[in-house]
Amino acid sequence: MAFNIDKITGREPLIDYPWRNEVDRLLSWLLDKDSHIQSFCFDIVMSAAYIDAASGLEKNIESCSASPNDYNAHLGFINLCSPCYSRKNKWSHQKAIKPQSGALGKLSSEVILRFIEKLYPELSEVIAVGGVEAADALLKHKNGMLILAEVKSAPLLTYPFLFKVKDSCINGDHEKITITGSQLRECESAIYLHNGEYISLGKVGDNLWPFKPLVNFLTNPINEEFINTGIEQWLEARKAYSDKNRDNRMYYLANASGSPPKIAKERDAWPKSESISDSKTSAGMDRTDDIKKGIYQSLKIGTHIKSNPEYKTALISNLPAYRHGKEYVEPFIDMLWGLEDDLTDINGKRVITADNLRRVFDFIITLEEPILRDMKL
Repeated sequence: MAFNIDKITGREPLIDYPWRNEVDRLLSWLLDKDSHIQSFCFDIVMSAAYIDAASGLEKNIESCSASPNDYNAHLGFINLCSPCYSRKNKWSHQKAIKPQSGALGKLSSEVILRFIEKLYPELSEVIAVGGVEAADALLKHKNGMLILAEVKSAPLLTYPFLFKVKDSCINGDHEKITITGSQLRECESAIYLHNGEYISLGKVGDNLWPFKPLVNFLTNPINEEFINTGIEQWLEARKAYSDKNRDNRMYYLANASGSPPKIAKERDAWPKSESISDSKTSAGMDRTDDIKKGIYQSLKIGTHIKSNPEYKTALISNLPAYRHGKEYVEPFIDMLWGLEDDLTDINGKRVITADNLRRVFDFIITLEEPILRDMKL
């Protein structure tokens, strides 16, 4: 069955979200920045998107005496309280809050597609497809190339949020606070950068919270030195994640860190059956199930567009598969495939000509270390 590109329907990435223009402001600022700064900002945006999409925030916030300044409550996206860990060397368990899995996948997919659309000027159009279509996205290149892509993305670091709540709401350190939704909207807030520093975000109920104040801060040149400290720590987390270096403290703040060390259970009463974050939260396209599905989907798409050389296939993510790339991705980078029907007899041998072969995937489009072959973005 031929793949009819004309029947693919979709939407502009993030078109359904009122904070898209704030993300676009950030992306305009990021255009001339290094790829690791873009990746750091992807994680910041995803953390804001998580808290925007999560329901029942007031039911999950816990008091935290380790929070800096006058902030006294914490809510994060891994099961470890970062202020307690980074400022008191304490392993405080706090259940992570995240959007439902369906919303989570849509969010991360559309955010990375918007990043790619705005940061890669050679792309004339990016369409988020989703649903039951064969591809997650359609990319149109200025040279006329059409790229059908499978999208798998996830942050390396998620950044938790801090709040200033009234003392009357506090029930004890790292206990659920007693607060209503309307009370929470009046609370001052901040995003915590894991290093004792934070970015103030104003009241929870403010217009376009937390995106507008966050983008205002990141794009203000007077904050460059402050932001650079967060970027350096992000790079440290990337190395700890890639090397699986449990001796680096940033390892446990990055996603897919597994369970904490023995001291967390023996000294700080960490629940025996709880991890900090599991392999489902692997950074970028590093989850093995995602890699397998992505490669299969690329092959499936390829079977539909095999006779159309202007159509290409791609995997899209924020980061490459740092942990599993060598085993699960590299064997397929230079692999070519063909169909039995294309075998022909030449000098008594059954062969397939080069123009009847396709790659498993033509490109891996990421913010860092993309595989673009001869394509320019």
